Amino acid sequence: MNYKNAITMTTLSVIAVFAIASFVGFKIVDTDAATMAVQPEKFVFVEKVSTTALFEFKDGSESIPIQQFTQISGFGSKSSHSRQTPTFTLEKIVGSTPYLYAAADEAYANVSGEYPTKDFGVTIFESAGGDVYRSFAYANCMITNYAVATRSDNEEGYTGKGFAVVDQFTIECRGYEPLNPIMDKMNVVEKAKTISSSDLNAKNQWGLGFTPKK
Repeated sequence: MNYKNAITMTTLSVIAVFAIASFVGFKIVDTDAATMAVQPEKFVFVEKVSTTALFEFKDGSESIPIQQFTQISGFGSKSSHSRQTPTFTLEKIVGSTPYLYAAADEAYANVSGEYPTKDFGVTIFESAGGDVYRSFAYANCMITNYAVATRSDNEEGYTGKGFAVVDQFTIECRGYEPLNPIMDKMNVVEKAKTISSSDLNAKNQWGLGFTPKK
């Protein structure tokens, strides 16, 4: 097999591999995707879209599955010169979240003072199957209200699926940024690996089998 035929066979093999990959539905795995928290099995979310909250405190971070997330304010304007205070509520099952509980306890004990867990960051991820559809980054946050409540299924009540003991938080922040991960991926344009005419004088850019003309 001469050099020209070898190049032709290699090219056809590469095309065949891509064709097979497209046919069976292979997709590139985004290794930079944020790790989503696992939701309790009994919770059913439409289209499997659920919420994960990443809390970042001075002493550590916690990634927590959230059952209810509601934005209260932050998008609208107080006046022509200022935005509303970004505020949202979270509801989650009572569990092992020591940093978040410390932030709630310290906010209650130090209403007007400074304390270690104040000004933490929160990133909210709305995702399904590892794909993040929507995200919100909050900065310089503090807990302004906290309560524990017990919820039951409204239809099946005491004899049905049981009860859920939940934490309810209201959180205010001084920074807010809406994120659009899908649009960000669409806007990524890969540069083609080509050689410009100005590079042809450099022998190390020549392909295999090409030699200078004598």
